[in-house]
Amino acid sequence: MTFLQSALLLLGIFWALQIVATWVQWSHYRQAMGGATTRWRDGYLGVGRGRSRWGRSAIALLEVSPTLDVRGLQVMSGLSVFARFRPEPVAQALSLDALRRQYAEGPRAGPLQHAVRQAIEQVEEVHRRR
Repeated sequence: MTFLQSALLLLGIFWALQIVATWVQWSHYRQAMGGATTRWRDGYLGVGRGRSRWGRSAIALLEVSPTLDVRGLQVMSGLSVFARFRPEPVAQALSLDALRRQYAEGPRAGPLQHAVRQAIEQVEEVHRRR
């Protein structure tokens, strides 16, 4: 086998692995989103994404009651496709304003803070429209 054939074969293997890993992460995301929508038929659901230039990124899944009390916050953060949503128990039973203060923008706000703020903004926008 020539070098070019070996390199193309290796590239194909890595590409196939990336497709499988992306599918696994996407199915986990769909499962978490489906679980959040079936747990609460009333209220609001917000999703936010925070990215850093290099390194970790985060996705926040925020569940809020019709009275704007936080029912749940799940966060997916990490570098790889093996990252999973994990609940943030600190956020439960907080008001939306208290959650905003907890994840307030600071001088070194990271992807998690940005993702949670984006999810809060999404919930507030839908709440204003109703």
